[in-house]
Amino acid sequence: MAEKIVKYQGDTTLRELWANGPQVSSGVSRLLDPTGRNFSAVMWQQGKPPLDSELNLLQQIQNHLRAEMVRAILPSGILQMDVQTDITSPLNSIRISNTIACVNGWLARINGANRTDDASDIIFPEAPYSGVRYDLAFIEFWFEEVAPSGSPETDSEAVYRYGGVQSGTLANDLQDPTAGDETTRRLQFRWRLRTVSDIDFTTYPKGVNHTARVKAWGGNAGDTNYVFSSSVADTALFVAGDGSAAACDALKCATGYVYALAFFKVMRRNQAAYDAITNPDGAPGYGATNTTPSQLYHNVIVAQDIKPIFYQTGIRDRLHPEMDSMAAVLLEAMSGLRGINLELEKWKKQRLQQGSVVIYNKFVIDGGVISAVPGTRNLQISRTGTFNAAAASKMYIDGKIVVIPDEQTSVAAVPPNAGATSQTYYAYVDYDNTQQRYRVFVDQTVPEGKLKLYRIVVPAGDQTASLDACTFYNERRIEAAYTCFYTTQPFALVNIPGFWMPDANYDVQLTVEDASDMGRVGELIVYDKAYNGFKVRSTGAADAIRVRWTLINPNA
Repeated sequence: MAEKIVKYQGDTTLRELWANGPQVSSGVSRLLDPTGRNFSAVMWQQGKPPLDSELNLLQQIQNHLRAEMVRAILPSGILQMDVQTDITSPLNSIRISNTIACVNGWLARINGANRTDDASDIIFPEAPYSGVRYDLAFIEFWFEEVAPSGSPETDSEAVYRYGGVQSGTLANDLQDPTAGDETTRRLQFRWRLRTVSDIDFTTYPKGVNHTARVKAWGGNAGDTNYVFSSSVADTALFVAGDGSAAACDALKCATGYVYALAFFKVMRRNQAAYDAITNPDGAPGYGATNTTPSQLYHNVIVAQDIKPIFYQTGIRDRLHPEMDSMAAVLLEAMSGLRGINLELEKWKKQRLQQGSVVIYNKFVIDGGVISAVPGTRNLQISRTGTFNAAAASKMYIDGKIVVIPDEQTSVAAVPPNAGATSQTYYAYVDYDNTQQRYRVFVDQTVPEGKLKLYRIVVPAGDQTASLDACTFYNERRIEAAYTCFYTTQPFALVNIPGFWMPDANYDVQLTVEDASDMGRVGELIVYDKAYNGFKVRSTGAADAIRVRWTLINPNA
């Protein structure tokens, strides 16, 4: 168990125990084991000095009793976690926040990994170059000794924020300024977010015990020979190591064990060019022109790509109202960690969820070409790409056809970029209340519901008087055949908030709340249902269709 310290080095400096007495290492004299002994206290005796080993045993007994109480009522798993997908910085990542894990009776806040705030980024390897790959995200935990700064021993001197080795460090204050030396050392409960590619989830549904691919790290910076196996007593918990001194050395830990919890199974598209027949799983990189039907990128992980495989832990079923007073106190405390209430909330939200989404139906019928006015940082809009004062573009916006004449002056300008990284801007169309007409705007984001035309990337250090160094990406939705038919139909993606559904076997009821023309909404169709989201398509010509959706899960 985690409370049994197997390898603890301490200060190896030789000092006299007393004047002219024997010289011994000033580290820990011996390691005492609290497990299996049912000790409740360490009793001091008059006339006899307390020993370092007994003071350490006192802490271990308390830690052991506390962990045993938590183990009795709370299995290992995730108490709470918020998940964010569609992350573009950094690419190939999932963001988690408000995450608390229970690991073999120990609680850990998973904060700050690969970030400076309290959220954490799980960063995956690059996408494959062919086919589809399934990646694993998981987290491992271990106990490791912390030495003071400048220690001659090989122990770690880092004090990691929240215990996360990817979360940055805090000041090492182990050396006492008054004594001018170290007097104690520390054990830190550490954790690391990890990913492993190409996992056989068919044979190993949780992935962590795919021993050919997943190796324990512990305090190392890479794989060891130790692999994870599922705990018999705690099915969500995976354990590597055997509690021996050899395991402590190999895993760089104090107890000889490294623990792990599974997080996500993630499907990865490939980097090769999309082809509907030969490579339907290909996708471009974020920032490149995207002509795939899904409009997804190989290096942006979206909600439909991930499947949670973590265990949402809660109070064990064997606790009942007739339990003794101590168990009642523990139950009240753990319910604060969203134990029983979390399970009830989960049931309710999976049974019936509701929200709203807006389907925007805006497109270019003809023209809408954005390009640079030669020799300037100004933009022009034209029907053909070449300015012609007699020409005009035609667009469908806000439920009506809008005409925008070719224009070179007072359109918009793209700012210079003095920074060390590229900057992205978007040209879009919106109604200008001051000029009382539709015109082109430029900004770093496109406001919701506006007609996007082009994405413009300004390279680092570009401060020239022209836009020659900039790259223009055409992102128009073009319906040249309108008003006869659409080549694409407007749709909205709904990411299910809160708790995802158990599977895709649920019903969706739709109610139209508003639209630019209520008589031209057409039929609303639900498709591409998954456990974490679905799409809603409109067959009509109305714009800005606000739809209230209601999920009904008959099996929940």
